[in-house]
Amino acid sequence: MGTQVRVLQKGKITIPAEIRERLGIKEGDILTLEVLGGRIVLLPPRTVLNPTRMLNGLAEGISLEKPLEEELKRATALRIEKKSSRS
Repeated sequence: MGTQVRVLQKGKITIPAEIRERLGIKEGDILTLEVLGGRIVLLPPRTVLNPTRMLNGLAEGISLEKPLEEELKRATALRIEKKSSRS
């Protein structure tokens, strides 16, 4: 399933060292916390929620067409999947 952690005083939790190392989380990093469908999701620093939106308008006069946007999403998901399977 997942790693269990205990909630301490004032809602504090400790992210286990193995997970911090795998995600590159260092002391002082700022994480993004979201509630999605009854779950708490912590996003490590440097997480790009929508990489295709960041690319849009980067070059003057070029916007992302829908097929290109979908291809970028697929390619990004594949890279993330490969990277996470190596850990």
